[in-house]
Amino acid sequence: MDQFVDVIEQIKKVASEIRPSDFVPFIIPVDQSDLSLRKLDELTKELQSLQKEKSDRLKQVMEHLSTLHLLCEVLGVDFKQTVYEVHPSLGEADGSKNLSNSTIERLASAVNRLRELKVQRMQKLQDLASSMLELW
Repeated sequence: MDQFVDVIEQIKKVASEIRPSDFVPFIIPVDQSDLSLRKLDELTKELQSLQKEKSDRLKQVMEHLSTLHLLCEVLGVDFKQTVYEVHPSLGEADGSKNLSNSTIERLASAVNRLRELKVQRMQKLQDLASSMLELW
């Protein structure tokens, strides 16, 4: 019974980290009449699947954060503020990060917005350099 409760609690914890913040965690009742190894194996496989999904999402978030950090440095934009605007949990060094689809989408949007700003600034710089050459 303890193994079932432990696996179910882990499933709830991981699911809450990868689902939207308004997600209501599902309740998996422990059916005391079915405490078989087969049922425990099913729950363990579900937990492993959720952990893999969490790992994949965390990798994606970390890649976006790395790109965002580089763009913020180049453009002189406050990285911490930018990340906080995406989701407050992303700015925390320790603790769990929100890995929901909406957070990943907002991160990707912030990266794209900064890339566009970089392109605009580069274009403006090219235009200014061209104007200076013409004047020279």
